[in-house]
Amino acid sequence: MERKLLGGVFLFLGLLASCSGRQTETGELETIRLATAFENQTELKASDCFSQVHYVTLETSDSCLIGNDPLIQIASDRIIVMTSHQQCFAFDKQTGKFLHSIGHVGDDPEACREMYGWLNGSAEQLYFPSIDYRKMTVYDLDNRFIRKQPEVLTLPEGSICPLEYDYWDKETLLVHSYATETTPDCITFIRDTSVLSVFPTNSEPANEHTPRLGIDVDKFSIATEGTGGHKLYIILDDGKSSLVASENKSPFWHFGKDVFFKGNFNDTIYRVMPDGLHPERLLDLGSYHWDVADRYYAHKDKGFYLLDFFENGQIVLFRFCRNLYHEKERVAYNAVYNKRSGKVMVAPYDSGLINDLGSFLPLQPVTSNSEGEFAQLIQPGEIVSWFEEHPEVRNLPDDVEQLRKVGEEDNPVVVIMK
Repeated sequence: MERKLLGGVFLFLGLLASCSGRQTETGELETIRLATAFENQTELKASDCFSQVHYVTLETSDSCLIGNDPLIQIASDRIIVMTSHQQCFAFDKQTGKFLHSIGHVGDDPEACREMYGWLNGSAEQLYFPSIDYRKMTVYDLDNRFIRKQPEVLTLPEGSICPLEYDYWDKETLLVHSYATETTPDCITFIRDTSVLSVFPTNSEPANEHTPRLGIDVDKFSIATEGTGGHKLYIILDDGKSSLVASENKSPFWHFGKDVFFKGNFNDTIYRVMPDGLHPERLLDLGSYHWDVADRYYAHKDKGFYLLDFFENGQIVLFRFCRNLYHEKERVAYNAVYNKRSGKVMVAPYDSGLINDLGSFLPLQPVTSNSEGEFAQLIQPGEIVSWFEEHPEVRNLPDDVEQLRKVGEEDNPVVVIMK
């Protein structure tokens, strides 16, 4: 189908200031003072972020036994779990009851290539890689096949940089594409097969840094230590990097009706709008700022590399690491920004959030939705071990007390924080 270009294409709004951004009484952009908090680290508690923590025990049966490497998404009334075993399961969000599978792999017209997908929370539809080249297979949460969605954008020949998808509304998709040898890092609004608008996130093409197919495998690494739970793909050659990407790290996040964006090596958080990126908040990294001109050089990685952002009405929770290119020195951190007081707190990622609301295992959110609900999975072995190590604990919340029944072979437990 012919690709249509609608509206103003390549509206350069990179760092353009906007009156719609969050400003202080003096007119300055709202600032998150991360460097100061990093140098004065403290404990992070669940009560700093949430008012309640709810545990959902997922039903365990032969029909819904969750395999390896599970990823979760939280919809309005369902928990979606996807795995490397070509599974996508829907569970009731309140009870954990198994509802049905969603999608399937195969060679029929409605089949998917794999079952790791992404959720359009507005339309409540899941997008999976299709068996058809350059298409996505779309299912709703009741396992109804909706359509094949063409991938309107194409990567330059030989490029290995991923396209990162998200949603603007029920009908409009957002696509983040990394810089190429000739085009800057961009965000594209797409509806059906039409490009509505395109604008760069910064003004600088990658030029010689752009990774291509044919890279020496010895220069390619998959980082999992000190990455805040992520699997990062890094290409490093002679002290110079040409790629940092993750299979489950998105530059977008949602809260309410707003969509936010934070690009690599840029200290500004933007609100995404159809006419471009509007500055929303500024991260003050102090001496830990990683200048864009140095972004690919391994000896500059003492700066902060931002990983995740989750938001609710009270706080923004985010993750970052130092020593990105040096595995033995790389360390990840959690940070919490209180939107009302402006207070910022930082603690090592491995410490998690102390669970003072549930008197149970530390919390480590891995996803959030537009309603401000955060969530994570806890493997059954962790739960069994905790109760074995704390036999004297009594007066636990009812849903935590119920976890004593969890066995080693059961499905994981989902924690929902709000």
